[in-house]
Amino acid sequence: MKLPRLRVHLADGDYFLRLGLESILASNSDVELEEVSSNGNDAVEAATDKKPDLVLMESTISNMCSMEATRRIITASPTTKVVMLSSVHDVETMSRAHSSGAHSYLAKNSMSADLIAVLRLIHAGHMIFSKPADAERFPLRAGSDYELQAQFLRNTSPRDRRLLTALAGGYTNAQIAALLHVSEGTVKAQLAKIMEPLHVTNRVQLAVLVVQAGLLESVRPTIPLTAGPQRHATPRA
Repeated sequence: MKLPRLRVHLADGDYFLRLGLESILASNSDVELEEVSSNGNDAVEAATDKKPDLVLMESTISNMCSMEATRRIITASPTTKVVMLSSVHDVETMSRAHSSGAHSYLAKNSMSADLIAVLRLIHAGHMIFSKPADAERFPLRAGSDYELQAQFLRNTSPRDRRLLTALAGGYTNAQIAALLHVSEGTVKAQLAKIMEPLHVTNRVQLAVLVVQAGLLESVRPTIPLTAGPQRHATPRA
């Protein structure tokens, strides 16, 4: 069964990168490149009008902060997924992108021939984030909130670590339940139990902490979690 073409909007102020991405997208039969914008205002207007499947947005796009543009796009078109493209991919910046509503965050230097496959995964619900450039900084200094949270996560049971790495790997609750041979209700209850002492309120925040604690590097579920070099996936739903 042939998958429908992805309707994509490209918003990038970097002329040469935009040309390269435009060429990749326009030449692929799986993609319909509906619009190309060079600034945030045009990106918001076009996405609001056409409601594409994906908006690929350069993080330093002009005329409007990319975070604000993301918020406006997903407000006007809730079914559209915004994928941030950036040369900066530290944990703090990526966390802000999460908060603004960006569905995925890809480092420019990781753009490769598998881009279309990655976009397919994102469209299917996977949240894919490039490995933070400063991941080696974690755990942070002793006594910080981050360190206390990381220590808590590292002290969880092996079963809970499998649950957490599956969460950060992009699994839905139903898939985690199947992986651990428990009910979906049990997964939800256990996630809530873990989040409470960490003072986090959603899956994205928890997934970021899992990455910061280094759990993705030490334990992985049996299904591959990456899509290309140095690219990590985070929650789908």
